[in-house]
Amino acid sequence: MKRKTVSLCIIVRDEEANIGATIKSVLALVDEVIVADTGSRDNTSIIAEGYGARVVDVPWEDDFAAVRNRALATACGDWILVLDADEFLQSIRPVEFQRLLHDPSAAAYRVAVTDEEGRLLNRVPNCVRLFRNHPLLRFTYPLRDDLEAGLAAYCRETGHRVLESELVVVNEGQTPQRTSAARERDQRILRLARDSQPQEPFFAYLSGIQGLSLLDDEVLPTAGIKSSLEDLDQAWRLAVSWRGDVASAPAWLPELGCRLVSGRLAVGHTESARKIADELVSLYPHLPSVLLQSVAADLAHLVEIREARGSLEFRQCVARIDSLLDRISAQRIHAAASAVDNRRQALYPLHYRGRLALLEGMVSEAVTWFERALDLDPSYSFAWLGMAECCEFASDRKRALKLYLRTAAACPDNYRAWLQGSRLMRRMDCPGNAVTWWNRFCRSFPEHPAVKEPACEDADCQTC
Repeated sequence: MKRKTVSLCIIVRDEEANIGATIKSVLALVDEVIVADTGSRDNTSIIAEGYGARVVDVPWEDDFAAVRNRALATACGDWILVLDADEFLQSIRPVEFQRLLHDPSAAAYRVAVTDEEGRLLNRVPNCVRLFRNHPLLRFTYPLRDDLEAGLAAYCRETGHRVLESELVVVNEGQTPQRTSAARERDQRILRLARDSQPQEPFFAYLSGIQGLSLLDDEVLPTAGIKSSLEDLDQAWRLAVSWRGDVASAPAWLPELGCRLVSGRLAVGHTESARKIADELVSLYPHLPSVLLQSVAADLAHLVEIREARGSLEFRQCVARIDSLLDRISAQRIHAAASAVDNRRQALYPLHYRGRLALLEGMVSEAVTWFERALDLDPSYSFAWLGMAECCEFASDRKRALKLYLRTAAACPDNYRAWLQGSRLMRRMDCPGNAVTWWNRFCRSFPEHPAVKEPACEDADCQTC
């Protein structure tokens, strides 16, 4: 089998501390390295050339697409791999890498982008970084690495598909200084893009997701979520023309819908979230992320009507959730699926089944589901939270409190642990601890609807 050649393309500026490690991470996989330098004042170019890279000087004009496309235009490989200078590709055997490149159905592969601790980066959802070298496959938007428009045209023309992969790109550049500088730069580019193309939904979508904080696939009610939801709402309205024709819809439309559903749930807008979830399921009836967001919306509705347990509406909602979860479970988990999709298909449904069982009053069954989730991932905070809720439901308050403590210690972003733990402490007559937890909750998640509730009976408490 003839070996496929690969061109590595990188954008750099003053990256002398990182560029060597980036190139070394893929030297065994690629045949040429092209570095697009946008004005380095350090030794970045010299170091890159020392690793055999071809350096192309490109003026910076607040447009990542233009710079990346200049690099792509000089690439000679059969395939192109795109990395940033503060990233590296997790180790993969060359024979396995070549196996991906020889798949006749593949136009491109999505990869997971994580930080050094393996956490998926919210600002970079699974994206295309490995793709065939073809003139149609060029970057479109000035900010995000987005090939979707060209990929859609290429796939229609050739019959190829964009496939998932187990490739992982690790980003080492998440220092506070770099993150702050990147945020300011990105916001500037986005403002320019939105001003010049106000009817382009992609820019409103990108503004919205960049302002969100996530835990797994759940949007957190941190400061700024309402502003982000305004952007997502605008993007959803502008994208209406695509919603009747899934084949021509952009690849980011499901993510837009899912983030909008989750964000509305985070601020207590359950009914509007359910309406969008219903539309998403009609468009993408087999996409795990969409099905799970619909389950989350229906579970939120069940919480609101839990006093009517046994009613026709309650039973119909339970049956719908069961059907959605069965649909996810029935899907085969492909070996090449991304890590996050494996979690969506194997781990997250266990948590939702546990929550459903608890809402139905079946505590033992709920515990079984949460324990199964912890068997798959002992650090999964929502499963520990579910165990705490089961103990509280069974009136074992001391154990419930220990489990809320464990959840919050393991994952400080799990806001339900802080909220429910503080409420339990009040009922257990621990006002001091309750106020401490409540203050922590309010500081971290100021746009949660519960922040408007009275914190405690202490006249000296200034929380509210």
